[in-house]
Amino acid sequence: MKGLPFQLEIIEADTNWIVSCASEYGEALIRVPAPYSENELQSALSRVEISLAKSYSPVVVRGAPVSERPVREFGERLTEAIFRDDIFVLFDRWRSSAARTQENPLRILLRTNGPHVAHIPWEFLVDPSRDDYLALRVPVVRYLRLMDPVPPLPLTLPLRVLGISAQPHDLPVLEGAREVQQVSQALQRCSSESVDVHWLPGDKWQDLAKELRFGSWHVLHCVSHGGFDEERNAGYIQLSGADGSARKIYASDFERLIADSPNLRLIVLNSCESAVSGSEDVFAGTAANLVRAGVPAVVAMQYEITDKAALVFASSFYERIAEGMPVDRAVTLAREDVKMDLDSLEWATPVLFLASDETRIFSVPKTPQGPQRPPPQTPTVRPPPPPEPPPPARPPLLSQSFLLADIGPCSHLALGPANLLAAACRDGAVRVLNAVDGGVVRQCMPVQRENPVQVAWGPWRRNVASRHNDGTVVVWDLRTETPARVMNVGEEGGALAFSADGHWLAVTVKDRVYVYNAWGARVRDLPARSGKEPKVWQRMGGRGSLGPLAFAPGDRHVVVATGDGMVRQLDVRGKPVATWRHPQPVRCLAVTAKALATGCADGRVRLWSWDGRLLRQTEHGRQPSHLVFATDFPALAMSDDDGTVTLCDLKTGELTVVAELMHQLAGLAFLEGGKGLVTGTRAGRIARWSLPRRPQ
Repeated sequence: MKGLPFQLEIIEADTNWIVSCASEYGEALIRVPAPYSENELQSALSRVEISLAKSYSPVVVRGAPVSERPVREFGERLTEAIFRDDIFVLFDRWRSSAARTQENPLRILLRTNGPHVAHIPWEFLVDPSRDDYLALRVPVVRYLRLMDPVPPLPLTLPLRVLGISAQPHDLPVLEGAREVQQVSQALQRCSSESVDVHWLPGDKWQDLAKELRFGSWHVLHCVSHGGFDEERNAGYIQLSGADGSARKIYASDFERLIADSPNLRLIVLNSCESAVSGSEDVFAGTAANLVRAGVPAVVAMQYEITDKAALVFASSFYERIAEGMPVDRAVTLAREDVKMDLDSLEWATPVLFLASDETRIFSVPKTPQGPQRPPPQTPTVRPPPPPEPPPPARPPLLSQSFLLADIGPCSHLALGPANLLAAACRDGAVRVLNAVDGGVVRQCMPVQRENPVQVAWGPWRRNVASRHNDGTVVVWDLRTETPARVMNVGEEGGALAFSADGHWLAVTVKDRVYVYNAWGARVRDLPARSGKEPKVWQRMGGRGSLGPLAFAPGDRHVVVATGDGMVRQLDVRGKPVATWRHPQPVRCLAVTAKALATGCADGRVRLWSWDGRLLRQTEHGRQPSHLVFATDFPALAMSDDDGTVTLCDLKTGELTVVAELMHQLAGLAFLEGGKGLVTGTRAGRIARWSLPRRPQ
């Protein structure tokens, strides 16, 4: 980002400091006595840390501002030592010029060299021109000045944010779930079209390594405990080990992942140090090493930070990032929010490290502007204005042909071969209708079984399967209207799917997918979830039954929504071979040979390629309930819980057809041969809709 940086470097030299600065208005170098001896500095830093802790203590103390006095005195003493003589003159010119133009943003790029100056919280510097802390007015950045920094990433939206919330069982519990929710909401409020947030369901090193190497992530947000290892002279964060206890992860461990993640541009470490002696610089080693390893920007914590302050900072910071603000300015405004919301000194705890003076870590293409108006002229003759173009026509509504049937309340409908429609009716019957004229073709009545809740078709018109509330699955022989196979699969589950070749039948039971062969024998038991899910998904109902479910093209893999915002493609051993991430649980899906469509609880329908790329997504709306692809033309039909049916053109993404029904849908299907769209409501009203002619 172009602007007015003020580069400031402090070097220890015995009992003196060598202070140099460089700006657009010149350079200066001075030698000053160190404002503190080694013992005095340690004592002053201890008083600063105590004051910081008092500032967020729940105990109310009279004259609370007095507790800030050691911090204020510390910052003023640092300012008096540094901003003096020629350096103050250049700083004043730099500040005054920026105030006059009001065009170029200001920022201070700070470098330190020495064992003591590296431990100083420079964010408490006091503005020499105003009675306020400098970092609350101007971005103060730890500037590493690498020889070959990573350039800004040309960003193809959405911005992809990967979060991990570590909760080892042997460490105090963090409010990670609240931060998951607040950060996600902050991003969605500001730029829901441009940002995709995914929180890992697990908190182990293996979970993080797999996602960073597998996905194309731009930002990593880590909520965890942290510390500083005096023996190794290195900072660390603490994830969960294989047994659930804390495991230290050092910066050197991250370097290998960063090398495999070329799109990663920002790491935010919302982590607390363990308050051991000598840990004032808890994340300096980690953050600096991450920057040197190739991450352009790292936000880390130099003191222990409370959950409340971490939440305020993270939410505010990501709001600004989602708005496209430079990272240094986003940190400064987030500091201000912590100060104003909490009235504590924790605004100085976050530290921003940059690899270079470039603060635009992403290069977002600008929206093209329309042609500029020519300068006004004085014409001799003004022609009459052209007629205004007519407003764009509203997308045509579906034209209802007629009501096919009224079969009474039902739970689910599915279209099979030869335009046969199966319905799971609440009177206990599985009825099969001709979806063209509405006539009932078959009626299967289970004996001593509870009501069917879902139906699924094989490729032949002879067999349809139904799942029942008592945990059984029945495959019906429609010629005799009797069961051909009965399987006891378990009550906890609801999804049911035939393979395209009819050889396999998959069902979900708790956290697993069972696959049965043509003779009713269970041949596969596939674990669908891997690792533990964050608490936010539990509150959203993500720990319930799996589903929806489908076979991937080729019938060798199953695709299942796992309730944690993930849709996983599992091979014959249950190993995930592809993963599609969503901000909330997926409620419905549809597959074709070329694409996968998912309907998410956030009100969006997304179209994915089989290699994991997001091809298209709708605007936020009501929660989708059913999805189905057209076979004769590139379109996708969708319905929501209010009975609205929408038809989207997959080539343009435009809305082409909308229908409003009076009840929630139990099923939705395109008829073969372009004969229209069939809808079935939970009230049992089956209707066929003719589609408008498509333009040639």
